[in-house]
Amino acid sequence: MGADSAEKDAGRDGVLWRALVEASPDVVLVVDPTGTVLFANRVERYFMGGGVVGRKIWEFAVGDAAVRLQSKLREVVETRKAVYYENAGHRADGTPGCYDVRAIPVIVDGTIDRIVWSATDVSERKQAGERLAVQAQILDQISQPVIATTIDETITYWNEAAERAFGHTAKEAVGQHASTLLRTQWAPGALEALTAALRSSKSAWRGEMTVHAKNGDVVVVDASVCLVRNEAGVPQHGLTVMQDVTMRRRLEEQLRQSQKMEAVGLLAGGVAHDFNNLLAVILGFSELAARKLPAGHPVASQLSEVFEAARRGGELTRKLLAFSRKQIIQLRPVDVGAQVDDFTRMIQRIVGEDVDLVVERCPETVAVRADPTQLEQVLLNLCTNARQAMPEGGKLALTTRAVELDQVFAAKHPWARVGAFAEITVTDTGVGMDADTIAHIYEPFFTTKRDGTGLGLATVYGIVQQHGGFLDVESTPGVGTTFRVYLPRTSEATHAAKTSGANAPVPGELRGTEVILVAEDEPSLRALVTITLTDLGYHVIATRDGAEAVREFESHAADIALVVLDVVMPRLDAREAYERIRLLRPDVRVLFTTGYAPASTRLAELLQSGAVPVLEKPFTPVALATKVRSALDA
Repeated sequence: MGADSAEKDAGRDGVLWRALVEASPDVVLVVDPTGTVLFANRVERYFMGGGVVGRKIWEFAVGDAAVRLQSKLREVVETRKAVYYENAGHRADGTPGCYDVRAIPVIVDGTIDRIVWSATDVSERKQAGERLAVQAQILDQISQPVIATTIDETITYWNEAAERAFGHTAKEAVGQHASTLLRTQWAPGALEALTAALRSSKSAWRGEMTVHAKNGDVVVVDASVCLVRNEAGVPQHGLTVMQDVTMRRRLEEQLRQSQKMEAVGLLAGGVAHDFNNLLAVILGFSELAARKLPAGHPVASQLSEVFEAARRGGELTRKLLAFSRKQIIQLRPVDVGAQVDDFTRMIQRIVGEDVDLVVERCPETVAVRADPTQLEQVLLNLCTNARQAMPEGGKLALTTRAVELDQVFAAKHPWARVGAFAEITVTDTGVGMDADTIAHIYEPFFTTKRDGTGLGLATVYGIVQQHGGFLDVESTPGVGTTFRVYLPRTSEATHAAKTSGANAPVPGELRGTEVILVAEDEPSLRALVTITLTDLGYHVIATRDGAEAVREFESHAADIALVVLDVVMPRLDAREAYERIRLLRPDVRVLFTTGYAPASTRLAELLQSGAVPVLEKPFTPVALATKVRSALDA
């Protein structure tokens, strides 16, 4: 190749090199080892304002930037190696800029001949990064989990709220598939609705989904999902903002369940109240009729069947009233440990020899205000259910202890309250229940047994609610079930627990000659009471309601020995009639008859205090006569 050709090639290379440098978006300077500018491309002239060739490179910088340029120049000359750094500076128009700078020595024959100094303006990228950092800090301050993903659901951002809600750190989450990491569960049709919404022009969807935290907790979230598109409208990212609504949904379900139970309870209570009056009439007149029959009369056995059927009906209404919290209870301080001990002697015969009964009693006294008979009913129903769940035998454990329920417990159990409670636990190793069964177990007439009435747990629910307590149940199919009864503790002194029959008055001579005022709005029942007491020798003044009873008492106050008041009456309720009568004669004896807890708080307090004896409906003539005689002789 000749000299002319080589010169031409070199010339073409030079032109090509200059064209490439001029086309570069970067600032390119060529300086000698002293820092004098030998070449500057077009971009540099635009940013620096031109006239830079022949001048020192640091003359175009201000303050610390000039000092830094001189330092970097010395570093390149001394080390004979390229240096890279970031530098802040100003453009020719005075606007600030940020540059990635590179100074690369060109070594010829072992000596630095030139230094190529280039700088890339990264101001916009730097600002974008700073904006993203600020946005990330803002998102970390948001109390709601925020998750960004690629289109294929690979997580690219995970804020601090997401860490708190789901347990995964950002380091653990980023790069993972969102649905896989959270084990997302969709409601029927929700995933299809999400897909359709994101394909539409709105590119947004809102709804609920169920996810799982790192520790396995199930979390219900209200999620808002949208797509982030580029300028061409192509989806680039997915952004999901979540709100934990687990507790809200639990509370809503608890409220719905409570409202349903309350509605059923009102219906059951109303039916039981009216039915009690009818049963009392059937029981009473069948017993009175049977007395008038000669021994061996064939009708006697038929009346006995009627009486027995009415008695069983009375048991049914008592269960309905217990569920609806309408039965009369008389509260007193009770040691739950002693109550369980007394109950254990009876329950051992019920559970049978193939069930291992274990009782763990709290060593100290755990006192509650309770009706011992009703508390025994709770234990009986729970243990009977447990026995039936273990047809081939197993283990039944009863434990009592004092507990302090705190805000953490209440947050996890919406039905709970904070405070001091007695906990009675009944655990079996039976067949267990699934979640759907548990959702219905307290409903009246719901049963999984072929011959069950469906009122056992409904009765338990009503009694515990009426005592100001609550229930918790845990069950696993094939493993067993645990019921926990929580009753508010009391500091009042307790007495020895008594069985349900211990408080029954001892029958003596049931006849008498005293004057008794009776107030009963049900005509048939009023007639039964009048006939029963008259046959026993008493003088009866029968009235239809509280107002009439007060008028009659005003006329015969000196003669009346006992006032028998039905609790639920029209015109004037039993409490007001009682108070007016006591104003006329404070020493007069009063007996209430009812099978239905009154809505009046004042009357309920009076009945539950034990200050006035109560005869529960439906009652038999013998029970009426015994209670009347007991009240007169008290």
